[in-house]
Amino acid sequence: MRTFLLEIGTEELPARIFPDILAQMGDKARGLLDKYRVNYKDIEVFATPRRLLVFIYGLDETQRDEIRKVKGPPRSVSLDNNGNPTRALIGFAERQGCSIEDIKFESTPQGDYAFAYIKEGGRPVREILGELSGELITSLEFQRSMYWEETKFLFARPVRWILSILGDEVVPFTIAGIDSNRYTFGHRFLSPGVIEIKGVNRYKDMLESAYVMFDHKKRREYILEKVGEKSREISANPILTDELLNEITFLVEYPYIILGEFSGDFLQIPREILTTVMIHHQRYIPLEKDGVLYPGFIIVSNMDGRAEENIKKGNERVISARFSDAKFFYTRDTAIPLGERVKDLEKISLPGERGTLRDKVDKMRLVLNYIIDTLGISHMRDDLNVALTLCEADRTTEMVKEFPELHGVIGGIYASLNEKEEIWKSIYHHEDENPPLFGAKLIAIAERMYDIVSHFNEGYIPSGSQDPYGLRKSAYSLVSILGEGNIDIELGPIMDILECKNKKDVWDFISQRLFNYLLAKGLKRDLVESAIGLDSTSIARITETAVTLQELSARESFPHFITSAVRCFRITRDLNNLPECDPRYFQEEDERILYDFVVNFPQNENLVLAERYERLLPLVDILDRFFKNVFVMVDDERIKNNRLSLLKETYKLFSPFGDLTRVEERL
Repeated sequence: MRTFLLEIGTEELPARIFPDILAQMGDKARGLLDKYRVNYKDIEVFATPRRLLVFIYGLDETQRDEIRKVKGPPRSVSLDNNGNPTRALIGFAERQGCSIEDIKFESTPQGDYAFAYIKEGGRPVREILGELSGELITSLEFQRSMYWEETKFLFARPVRWILSILGDEVVPFTIAGIDSNRYTFGHRFLSPGVIEIKGVNRYKDMLESAYVMFDHKKRREYILEKVGEKSREISANPILTDELLNEITFLVEYPYIILGEFSGDFLQIPREILTTVMIHHQRYIPLEKDGVLYPGFIIVSNMDGRAEENIKKGNERVISARFSDAKFFYTRDTAIPLGERVKDLEKISLPGERGTLRDKVDKMRLVLNYIIDTLGISHMRDDLNVALTLCEADRTTEMVKEFPELHGVIGGIYASLNEKEEIWKSIYHHEDENPPLFGAKLIAIAERMYDIVSHFNEGYIPSGSQDPYGLRKSAYSLVSILGEGNIDIELGPIMDILECKNKKDVWDFISQRLFNYLLAKGLKRDLVESAIGLDSTSIARITETAVTLQELSARESFPHFITSAVRCFRITRDLNNLPECDPRYFQEEDERILYDFVVNFPQNENLVLAERYERLLPLVDILDRFFKNVFVMVDDERIKNNRLSLLKETYKLFSPFGDLTRVEERL
């Protein structure tokens, strides 16, 4: 058994693509090995900014043999009256390269047919790996691709070399005009020459000696460890999120940690601005000491210590210039109260026919007031409307023009200079994925719905991997806010307020995010489908229903409960014009018992689902007796329709549980 190594050498790849592309490489490699009938023990995938790698361990020398089953002529054509093979059967055997003795007759829905079982021996794996590798590289999907050579092969960045070796043998193939070989390259600056890899087992040592840490997991751990060590030298703590750490990991092949400094005078600028400049614009790691931002930062360089002082001074000059700009913007912006900027929203146009930012705020206000009325929180109306009025005003500031990702945060900071806490915090947090404050949640709901509906109205609908306006993210945020906050509002009326042109498409889009959200919470697929089948567009209600169904599904009575409900539904689902059930036409005692239960069931009580379930449990036995003793589809139309009407009314008692047919399919 041998190990195969495939390395795709490229120009520097964008750091953001690696989590997805690494998952693709592993999944697609496993799928292709199965497709090509190749046994293996394990697969590992790695990446650096300049290379994508696949190691396949424990490969068999040949493919698995395959028994191929081929259908031939029917028995009636294959054998004559004496049971001897006909020309049709003999010809079929010759075409398949087998003898008559290898033919078997088997029963099918169309009758007995001849089948040939043909054994195909496995090819040497070395012959297959080239074809498999080409297919793997071609199958990788990127949000944005480019071509750079005559064949117009598409990839995230230009491919510059292909290393492909099985043990110590080259596996030849050609892609993007490049022939695979046994050569790779080290670090672009520290070891720029060509490196010959004579065997897979030499690869790790050769790359490490060429200043490349190809294992991204070890590279990540190394960065985390060294950042901690450097921070402790000055008794500070790094402000290092997983997102920033992952990005830095895929920006370097040979990480080297450097401590930089900046003037303490810049600490007068709000912390959020300074950390945004360091993290999002420079990919530095900010530091804090005793809970206060420290006038320093950590650089993860892609060089060794020989250039440390130059790198340190260069980055300190860059950050000082960026902070000086931020200080200028902050001083200039805060000279004008945020409220005075609202009028300038009329000068900022939105794409398509959506008008201006002022028009957006006016639409959002209609939605917000609907939410306030629905939830009965009129005491919050004034503060919420002030916050809404100001929530887009920071887009007119120099700071947000320079740092768009600070929209909302800057509005909150600037509003804090003139407005009370409830208002400025609602502005500050309304762009969070799931804001921590109730007021911010409501403004966020209004904005997410506006963004989704207005883009759908303009025809900007996400498809495949294309979602330039981030509508999937907006929808998932909306679902999270409503579901986790248990904010029970119907989205249908909001779509009407926003003059939605296709409510079904918008709801399908949102409900797909809801479906994924509930699955991620560990809820069963069929129970989620049932809950989404509710006649409701309330995310909170659907979420509560799915959670309750999951809890109820563990009970012994649950399958019988579902079966009873679905029997009522299936027999009446296409009947919409039935007369009202009239007890005068009852002929069986079980009809009256069922009728009495239905009409006496509490209609106006706001029962929680668990309590409704308990109160409906006696109905399971009543329906069992009804279906056992009452024949519904009698010849007398009046009696039949009366019974169907009774069952349709009965099913309405189950309707708060959603589309229970989805659950019944699993039982």
